[in-house]
Amino acid sequence: MTRMQRFLVTTAAVTVTVIAVAVGASHRGDGIAASDLRARGEYLVKIGGCNDCHTPVQMDPHLGLPVPMADRLLSGHPEGAPDPETQLSGQDAVVAGPTFTSFRMPFGIVRAANLTPDLETGIGGWTADTFILAMRSGGHMGGRARPILPPMPWANVASLSDADLRAMFAYLHSIPPVKNAVPDPRVPEPALSAIRAGYDALLVSSGNHDTSPAKAW
Repeated sequence: MTRMQRFLVTTAAVTVTVIAVAVGASHRGDGIAASDLRARGEYLVKIGGCNDCHTPVQMDPHLGLPVPMADRLLSGHPEGAPDPETQLSGQDAVVAGPTFTSFRMPFGIVRAANLTPDLETGIGGWTADTFILAMRSGGHMGGRARPILPPMPWANVASLSDADLRAMFAYLHSIPPVKNAVPDPRVPEPALSAIRAGYDALLVSSGNHDTSPAKAW
């Protein structure tokens, strides 16, 4: 092998090594970024109180207090669980069921959704853009099928940046999937239409009728 050939082989080997190191570092960087994104999302989900309604609770006989069901994290109203038995009275705005995932309100009964990444019963089939559109528009799946119902404070969540909403979505897609088909809400169509109209008026009055993911609230 001539001196020139040895030089070319050495140069090629160094180039390959540099590229391999750079690619590896890039992949490690993506991993760290993804981990940070999920950590940010977990923080936002926790301080936002998402668990308060989307993780069912049960009474702890020793504490005498309701405690979250750890194996049902953010899985929504358990399929087959009872709805509130107590009727609204006086100035009541809401009565919660025994798992604190279903709510009797003046317009009907609402049940917390399954936010786990289960493909069939949760948000496993959603994309980040779908999630952002839902939070921006107050519409289920980001569409017009039905409004996201109270007591879900979607308008508060909508004040978050796209980056924060993507972080929340990344975290929700990282938790264990729970197969739990939450029953549809028991809300009559006229009430759903009135709620949707109210949301639309809110969006227009705030100048946010454009609810694309890039649109800030």
